[in-house]
Amino acid sequence: MRRRLRAPLVALLLVWAFVAGCSSGDDPTGLSAEPTDSILTKSRDAAKAATSVHVTGTWITQRVEYQIDIRVKTDGAVGTIKTSGTTIELLRVGPDLFVRGDEALYQPRDGRVDPDAGAAAQVLRDKFVKVPPDDPSFARLSGFTQLHPLLDDLFQLTGKVKKDGRKNVRGSETLVLVANSGRGGEVYVSLGQQPFPMRYSPGPNAGRLDLYEYNADFPVEVPTGDRVIDYGSLNGNPTQAPGTDAGADNPQPGTSGAPTGTAKPSASPTAKPTGKSTGTPR
Repeated sequence: MRRRLRAPLVALLLVWAFVAGCSSGDDPTGLSAEPTDSILTKSRDAAKAATSVHVTGTWITQRVEYQIDIRVKTDGAVGTIKTSGTTIELLRVGPDLFVRGDEALYQPRDGRVDPDAGAAAQVLRDKFVKVPPDDPSFARLSGFTQLHPLLDDLFQLTGKVKKDGRKNVRGSETLVLVANSGRGGEVYVSLGQQPFPMRYSPGPNAGRLDLYEYNADFPVEVPTGDRVIDYGSLNGNPTQAPGTDAGADNPQPGTSGAPTGTAKPSASPTAKPTGKSTGTPR
């Protein structure tokens, strides 16, 4: 009789230990047991209450991959967007947005030799270019430097949302939520004390962004002296943003560019949000 009872008893104890360990240690708030709508609402609320976040990863659009590393807070941002052949540095201090890039950024992407672009590149390379706040091209780029609009975009899921197990993201246990079996996007929600979104993918072959270091402050400073050029003071009131392709499909980012309407950069991200950025670029 004892032998007959021993195996079921051992199995029951193992199951109890597993469940207890998962519910208390990995999910102290019990969030994973709630409906998906409730989990998304709580994660969205946590993101809205955040004062800063570090976003890194890749974004793929029109078969072009962009590497993103940017730290964003309510009153500023600093980071980079990289693509083949060029790097765009972004700096926002309060309402003011600055971009900086090397000479390659201001060259035409189609391989043309453009004297105006070459001259502009010589002037603007390695300078922080203060861009007009009302320029529609830079409004897209500015989207990566605004905390809550950026976080809001990470809840764009299409289709029925279901739970899809757990995943460790940068040392944090998360619950994976997938829409339309992953084709409509994925959000990884932290099972810690705050249900922050920790990872987001808009769909297959579209890239993935990690979000971490929530509520960690970092410095941003307005560049001074000959390190900065106010694009609004060049050529009066230009009709096209420096270094942007007027006909390009830009993602929330666009790109920086030259002080003439003919100079366009070699990179122009066309979607939402890897290098290291720890403070204001020097």
